[in-house]
Amino acid sequence: MRKKIDDNTFIVGGSRMPSAIINFKSSEKNVPKHSAPKILPDSSDTEDWCNWGDNNDYPKELMQKVSKVGTAVGGLEVLASAHYGIGLRVFEMVETDSDVQFKEKVPSSLPEVYDFFDRTNFDLMLSDIVYDYEALGVAFPEFLLSPNGEEIISVIRHQASYCRFEKPKNGMIQNVIINTAWNETEFDVKNNIKVPCFSQNLSPEEIKTYCKEKGIRKFIVPIINTLIVEKVYPSVGWHSSFKSGWMDVVMAVPELKKMMFEQQFNFKYLIHIADDYFVHRYGVDEWNKFDNNLKQAYRDELVNSIDDNLSGNNGSGKSLISPFFRDRNSGELIKGIQIEEIKQHQANGEFLPDASAGNSEILFSMGVDPALLGAGVPGGKNLSGSGSDKREAWTILCARLPRKHIRTLFIFRLIQKWNGWNPDLVAKFPNTNLTTLDKNPNGQTKVVN
Repeated sequence: MRKKIDDNTFIVGGSRMPSAIINFKSSEKNVPKHSAPKILPDSSDTEDWCNWGDNNDYPKELMQKVSKVGTAVGGLEVLASAHYGIGLRVFEMVETDSDVQFKEKVPSSLPEVYDFFDRTNFDLMLSDIVYDYEALGVAFPEFLLSPNGEEIISVIRHQASYCRFEKPKNGMIQNVIINTAWNETEFDVKNNIKVPCFSQNLSPEEIKTYCKEKGIRKFIVPIINTLIVEKVYPSVGWHSSFKSGWMDVVMAVPELKKMMFEQQFNFKYLIHIADDYFVHRYGVDEWNKFDNNLKQAYRDELVNSIDDNLSGNNGSGKSLISPFFRDRNSGELIKGIQIEEIKQHQANGEFLPDASAGNSEILFSMGVDPALLGAGVPGGKNLSGSGSDKREAWTILCARLPRKHIRTLFIFRLIQKWNGWNPDLVAKFPNTNLTTLDKNPNGQTKVVN
C-alpha cells in the first residue's frame, strides 16, 4: 500500500506500520522501491486485535507450565542471563593505523547518555526487555517524545503478555493494544490502550519524520524475533517442548510419583504371632483366666515391643528369639513369632527416565547445555558436568548471542540516532568468560561480543 503525504513523499506499507517513508525528488521519480506485502487478518481474529494463540492466552498458558518445570525455569534463566551478560556498556569506536578498536566509556565522559540512563532506569528496563524476548520472542518498549518531537525523553517496557497487535487495516498493523486482563472475567474492551507501533525495519529518521507529520508523541517499536511462516507473533524455538507435550510429560512424573507414595502401604514389616505363644508364655490356666481386654493388651504390648526394637538404630545388631510349638492336632511345628519384610515397590526409579528425556528435550530446544545446570551430558560419565564442560558450554552459548543483541540493542540505537548522540558510540552486552585459575586468579575475564 502507498499513501501520499505530499507531491514527493509517500508512506510504503509493511508488516507492522509503514515499512518506509520515501521522498522522491522530481529527478528521482523512477527510483525503485521495496515490495510491501499486505498482512491479512486471521480467521480467528474476530475482534479488534490479533489473537495470540488459539484462545488469545498463549503467554499465560506457556508460562504457567514453565513455572512448574524446573528445567524450563533454569534454562530460561540461563538464556536471559547470558543475553544480558554483565549489563549494558557503552563503547566508542576508535580508528587506529591497523584496525578499529572499542574503548569503553565512563559515565562522566558521556553525561547526556548516562543522565538519560539514570532518569529512565535504563538498565532495569533493558533487563526486562531481554527476559520478554527470551521467553516470548517479542518485547514492547514504548518511547516518549518531547513536545516538539525532537528528542526521546523516556522509554519504558510494557509487559509482553499484556500486549496484542491490532488487527491489520489496509494490510498494515498500526497499533499495539495493551490490556492487563486478556481472556479473564475482568476483561473490558474499554480498558484497551492503543499505542502506535513501527517496525524495526524502519530507520530512526523515517519514524521521526512520520511522528512529526502525524503529531505522534509516543510509540512502540516491537523487538520481535525473526518471522518465518508466522504473520504477527513469532514462534520461539524452545517453545517446541511446550507444543509437543514434553513439558506435560515432565510435569506428569512428579504427580504420578506423589500419587503412588500417597496411596501405597507404608508398612515395613508384617508380624505373625501364634496364640500358642501367649499360652506358652503365661501358662494355659493363667491365660484362660484373662478376659479379652487384658489378652488384647498383652498382644499390643508385645507388638509395640517388637516394633520399638526393630525400628531405627535400636534394632541394629539385635536378635529376636521366637519359640516353636507343636500343633495339637497335626503335630506340625508352628512359629511363635514370624516377621516378614514388606517390599516397597514404588520406591524405585520408575518413570524417572521419562522425566530425564523430557528435560533433555527442553534444554536441547533452548540450546542450553545441561552442564550449565549441573546435569552433565546425557549418557556421559560425569553426571554433574566437569568444569571444562561448563566453561565450553558457556563460551558456545555466548558466541551465539550477537544475532539476538542486534535486536534488543536497537533500543539504544534508535535513541542514539534520534537524540543526536555521538554516532561512534556502540552499545554492547559484554559477558563473563570463565577460565582456569592458572590463567586468571579470578577465574574469569570480560568478553565483548
